[in-house]
Amino acid sequence: MDSEPAPKPEWSIEGAEALLNSLKGVVSARVVARPGGVIEEIHVLTEGDVQAKQTVRNVESALLAHFGLKIDHRKVSVAETGDEQGVAVKASEGFGGRSAEGRFLFVTHRVETKRGHRVQIAVTVDWEGEQYEGEATGADLVRARLETTAVATLAAIGKAIVALIGEGEVALSVDGVKTVDAFDGHFVLVAIHAIHGRSITALAGAAAVEDTVDRAVILGTLQAADRWVRGRI
Repeated sequence: MDSEPAPKPEWSIEGAEALLNSLKGVVSARVVARPGGVIEEIHVLTEGDVQAKQTVRNVESALLAHFGLKIDHRKVSVAETGDEQGVAVKASEGFGGRSAEGRFLFVTHRVETKRGHRVQIAVTVDWEGEQYEGEATGADLVRARLETTAVATLAAIGKAIVALIGEGEVALSVDGVKTVDAFDGHFVLVAIHAIHGRSITALAGAAAVEDTVDRAVILGTLQAADRWVRGRI
């Protein structure tokens, strides 16, 4: 008689990330899951040796083979460390990638549900090969979560600013975040204030919602802050 196949190991975020980090060309991987174990997003940073589409297929195959876990390929996003267009989602022109002059690159983010209907969001950005993580906590409500995500993004940028030019030189704050429907698409608009000395500058960014709203908020926030910040560091 043929023996029954061995049962698949129960998956965990840590186990899935360790598995994905072992794939060819992968520098780092981050899995975002809702309470109950439903995967919302998978973010993969690669060296560019493997094409993004192939990396997505590798991620799908690895999770299915090792854990018996089937995922929607649209939940997987791939960014290349040397990609001049920035993150491998269709980011707005003028934001994201890394060029000779340097730009902020979105690496990953994670979401943790806390007691008291609160949510903690952490965002990691890359500047010239160095990664900086910012965190923020807010109410687990739709509008509050949007603003918390933007605050966490600015916190990550703020850490980069402190490392580069010192504390107290530049301050960034979120003015508001809004989702809008236009041109048969769904977009996120982010407004921030940038303070330098006695000067206060109003900045804005926008990003299309192509996978998750959280990701669009991060891209919109980075677009709003990136060029202004680069002019001062």
